[in-house]
Amino acid sequence: MARNSFIQISKLTNLKGRIDYITNPKRQENLYAVYDTADDTFWHELGKCNRLEFKKSGSAGSCIESRELIIALPEQFCYMNKQKVLEDFTKLFNDNYGVNCIAALHHNKTKTNLHIHLIFAEREELKDGVEKIATRNMFYDENGRHIRTKKEILDSDGNIRKGCSIIKKGEVYEYNRFSKKKAVFKARSFLKGVKELYTEHINLFLEDKDKLQVFSDKDIYLPTKKVGKNNPKAEEIKKLNEARTSWNSMVDEALYCNVPREHIKTIKDTKISRLFKKAGSQFAKVKGGIKHNQSSRDNGRVSIFSLLFLEGVELAKKCLAGLVKIYKAATVPKSPYPEVQFKEMDKAFDSMMNAHREGNYCSSKIRELEDRISRKDYKMFGGKRELQEQIKSLEEQKSKYKNIEVKMLRVLGFTNVRDAESEFGRMRTVMSAYESKVEDALWAKENLEKDVQYYMKNLDSIESDARDIDMERRKVLSR
Repeated sequence: MARNSFIQISKLTNLKGRIDYITNPKRQENLYAVYDTADDTFWHELGKCNRLEFKKSGSAGSCIESRELIIALPEQFCYMNKQKVLEDFTKLFNDNYGVNCIAALHHNKTKTNLHIHLIFAEREELKDGVEKIATRNMFYDENGRHIRTKKEILDSDGNIRKGCSIIKKGEVYEYNRFSKKKAVFKARSFLKGVKELYTEHINLFLEDKDKLQVFSDKDIYLPTKKVGKNNPKAEEIKKLNEARTSWNSMVDEALYCNVPREHIKTIKDTKISRLFKKAGSQFAKVKGGIKHNQSSRDNGRVSIFSLLFLEGVELAKKCLAGLVKIYKAATVPKSPYPEVQFKEMDKAFDSMMNAHREGNYCSSKIRELEDRISRKDYKMFGGKRELQEQIKSLEEQKSKYKNIEVKMLRVLGFTNVRDAESEFGRMRTVMSAYESKVEDALWAKENLEKDVQYYMKNLDSIESDARDIDMERRKVLSR
């Protein structure tokens, strides 16, 4: 299975602090390289510009001063010139998106994950920047529109309405060193494009067997999530990752058994994605709403949505296990022994056993004739000489059969008949069971398409359904 690339994005509300964190050798044990495409004042002024624009807009929440990419690099990059690698990857972003970047190349503490932190501006730098200072207090309404007087942003009690703002005299009210934020960075397709860009670039340095691929939500696998440092939901994420890993392992088994990807995708969609969304929409109608109930109530308990997800994964695994069983039944097993060689051994074994039986028969007849001679009971059998001739003939036959027996034992790789009979008897039992399984597999193979169609049409009847998940949700709500 090809490995997926790992590239994630995050919003930065403290640009100055984040830059210091990723570029400061005192804060990073394994900092290999730093590269900045801008001058010394750029990032300070960018943060200032974003805070000013945010204040003017009157928006609630935190100001997004910049964004950061984390790009995981395969082990092969550990042996390359790290400063050149960092500059190469940073310039790639700069050339494609036209904004300044500052980046650092790190190893984690255990040196198992080489990665790049790449912070990029959402605004382009203008050639001629202008800073405008307010000559008097400036007032902005909820829509960020400049209002002439303070009275226009006051409520009936004389307080500034929520969402309105004031820029005081002497403060910067407009800064034109930067363009407006580029819409491309807010588009849902942006991260996908970056992943494809960097995955393709990483693959240029790798051999075919090591090349990465971009994970797709439409694929049959489930992505695991990074827990992160001091994450309050760490235990919950770990449980979800265990479920995802368990599903992915079953997918590997299904592919090994030649289960078509489209069937695996159908099970994933109906039992995890679609069922989870359906149960989630039902939950939204519950009195009290999701917001009061979706978070963990203690460290040992997962949220309701997580319970739904875990239930969906278990159900999907159960469905996929049933499909795998059908395909396994239709898979002709591999012979426990090389068939041509076994046939030769089988023939040699029969020859050995036949020679052994004939040799024993000769020995028995010789003892019988020798007994008659010793009792002088040979007159009615043609006389003593006749019996002696018969014994001589039997001795010759016995020697002949013994030679055949020894030869066949050598072919079979044994030193005595008892061991050969015991071991080869076991081998024949194994082969007989194998031949029976082959017959069953061939019959199942003939009916495979029909059995699979019937199974896929009746997925909803497999033990649990949305009502079981709904019952689990109600149990959580009753706690």
